[in-house]
Amino acid sequence: MNITSQDDLLAVATFKEMIDVLPEFVCIKYPDGTWAEANRFALNIYGIYDNDYKGKSLEEMETRLSSEVVERCNLSDQKAWETKKPTKTAEKIKMKNGRVVMLELIKQPTFTKDGNPQMLVVTGRDITPHKQKEEELSVALDLLESVLKGTTDAILILNTRQEVIKVNDAFEQMFGWEEEDFSEENDTIPVITPAHLQDESIEIINLLKQGQSVPLHETQRIHKDGTVFDVSASFSNICDMEGKIMGFVIVYRDITSQKKVERALRESEAKYRLIAEHSTDLITVIDPSGLIQYVSPSHFTVLGYEEGEIKGAILDLVHPDDMEGLSDQFMKALVKKIPFQTEFRLRHKNGDWILLEARGVPVMTKEGHVESLVTFARDVTKAKQTEELMLKSEKLSVLGELAAGVAHEIRNPLTSLKGFTKLLSDADDVIRLEYLRIMESELNRINDIVGELMLVAKPQAVSFEHTNIRDLIFSVVRLLETQAIMRNIQIWVNIADDIPPVYGVENQLKQLFINLLKNAIESMDSDGEIHIKIGTKDERVTIELNDQGCGIPADRLKTLGEPFYTTKEKGTGLGLMVCFKIIDEHGGAIHFSSVEGQGTRVEIELPTAPVHIN
Repeated sequence: MNITSQDDLLAVATFKEMIDVLPEFVCIKYPDGTWAEANRFALNIYGIYDNDYKGKSLEEMETRLSSEVVERCNLSDQKAWETKKPTKTAEKIKMKNGRVVMLELIKQPTFTKDGNPQMLVVTGRDITPHKQKEEELSVALDLLESVLKGTTDAILILNTRQEVIKVNDAFEQMFGWEEEDFSEENDTIPVITPAHLQDESIEIINLLKQGQSVPLHETQRIHKDGTVFDVSASFSNICDMEGKIMGFVIVYRDITSQKKVERALRESEAKYRLIAEHSTDLITVIDPSGLIQYVSPSHFTVLGYEEGEIKGAILDLVHPDDMEGLSDQFMKALVKKIPFQTEFRLRHKNGDWILLEARGVPVMTKEGHVESLVTFARDVTKAKQTEELMLKSEKLSVLGELAAGVAHEIRNPLTSLKGFTKLLSDADDVIRLEYLRIMESELNRINDIVGELMLVAKPQAVSFEHTNIRDLIFSVVRLLETQAIMRNIQIWVNIADDIPPVYGVENQLKQLFINLLKNAIESMDSDGEIHIKIGTKDERVTIELNDQGCGIPADRLKTLGEPFYTTKEKGTGLGLMVCFKIIDEHGGAIHFSSVEGQGTRVEIELPTAPVHIN
């Protein structure tokens, strides 16, 4: 551009002032790429602070543009000249503060009348905010698309004219209709609302148009194949930035299975109510606060009351002595959420007490909370009376067995004593001493039998306390060690570390282990070993006793603990009966296993804390 006059200079200056105030990019280039003019916006964007830019190309100027950006600028310039058409391009420019500016440029080539290149006019604008909006919109659309694809609920998007804009994959699966089916070109118009619910659907849309909210409700819809199924539907408006309603979103969830379950539940409730109404068992439903929700009619028959007399007040009929235990069981079921079984008494209308055997079962919600407690009880008053009579009869039978056994066991020693008494008068001193020794032995045998029998039969005042099982076992071993040595038998004791004290009666536990260890020693003629192992299991102390004796026949194992059932030649069986009685009183457990000719194993478990024994 050759400026030849003062007027031309003035025109250029005026042009420069005009373009400098524009908030857009303006630059004029010669065909060789050198700059003829540029406004302040363009110079600032490119980072050109030297006014001596005219007549220079981008390569010659000091700018903030990278070599890649400069090369793209030159290529787009070349394209504009070659095509002789406006060329649009976009460039990212990094500013000093690190902010990236997106610049959109339009390059317009101009030519002389002869068609020769004249000037390249480059204009443009900062489209950074616009690009950010586009990116945000793109992210939002991608997010919306992922939500539509990812959700298992069917989503239907309508405009205000109730035309379908969008449906997701779940909608197509639930209803059988695809998005293309809702286009105007489709001859078959999709219908998903049953005829009898059309008015309801129109009313909901009208409420949404008025900006009102519509609560989630259950209704029915139609599949493409004509099947009607149950759904839950939620509705919401789509609004623009100014709050104007642009459309509606409807979310459907198939609740067919849920409805089937509800219907089945109602039918089951009717069946169970029918069973409860005609059951002889006393059925009660109690809520967690203790209020009675239901009592079966069998209460009136068993307790003699009229309908309406006991509902809500049945707990007032519980025997005062049983109330605390029943309340404990009730709370245990609520807290631990486990069934329980108990016995308690209810007052009959005539004043008698009816003994009930009851089982309580907590009813749980889906969230794991106790919704109610159902108890099933039956009158066991007569059964208990019969059981007591049977127990008395059993005791008499056992007493007869004991008497017969004791008579048999004592008769032999007494016969010997009687015979030796007659022989004493004719015997010399040496023989008399031998007779006296034999008589003393027989008297000791009688004393042992009576002592063991008394230990079984006589009630004892006992005091439970924590006992050191280690010390107790060693004291028993020391007591019987001489007898073991005489038979050339070794006793080995293996005790684990940190064995807790056993909760029990020390003398009874000592008697228990004396009897068991004595049996083990007597089961071996000579030579052998006895191993005692002490450990813990489930907060209980375990004692295992293994011998190498003759063993116990399999048919005798199940009779262990019964009086006068024994494998010993002169045994009474009372020793093991005492052992079983001690174990039972302590709330422990005992188990025998044996192989004939190889030995016997006795496994014992004893508590470390008080145990409630029924």
